Amino acid sequence: MASAPPGDNWVFIGPSVLPVAEVAEWVVLPSCGASVFFVGTVRDHAEGRPGVTTLEYEAYERVARQRMEGVVGGLRERWPGLGRVAALHRTGLLSLTEVAVVVAVSAPHRPEAFEAARAGIDEIKASVPIWKRESWEGGSGWGLDARPLEPSRS
Repeated sequence: MASAPPGDNWVFIGPSVLPVAEVAEWVVLPSCGASVFFVGTVRDHAEGRPGVTTLEYEAYERVARQRMEGVVGGLRERWPGLGRVAALHRTGLLSLTEVAVVVAVSAPHRPEAFEAARAGIDEIKASVPIWKRESWEGGSGWGLDARPLEPSRS
């Protein structure tokens, strides 16, 4: 995975381990007094599926990246004062506790940082074409929380 890009948006989707510490450092700006950082990791259960051991994420990476860029653009439209925004999602096979998704936002004040970060992860989950296959003690299958994709807000 490449290091932080120039500019104030960092969007990535792919099989590389996500650089959590680098994103946390990158999002901080002198003009922003608030940074909110969300990290989604692989847990050991899903609804009706105890003993989850791995998750495998698949995506049409080109389309998924475009949608993620749209999510970031939409956040900037809703909260024009945002400093930096990162949206990164991993694909491939992940084990327990590995990082699957990172959303980070900096803003001058905490209310918009919290709101934008929450909206960012919710929008990624709702509108970016990423599929999750779970493996657990009793078998494997696609995640039960799948639903039709919503159109991107941007």
